[in-house]
Amino acid sequence: MTSKQRSYLKGLAMNIDPIFQIGKSSLTPEITNAIAEALEARELIKITILKLCR
Repeated sequence: MTSKQRSYLKGLAMNIDPIFQIGKSSLTPEITNAIAEALEARELIKITILKLCR
């Protein structure tokens, strides 16, 4: 991915709210499956990662 493409996607992501939040339990199979389903429904999703995550 080029820096121009990454910049364009970051610009699109600025206007959407995060739909997933990864925290203490890190990345579990359930979260991975939910993210895959969300990507099927949408082309772009936003995920936040808490500072407590490893």
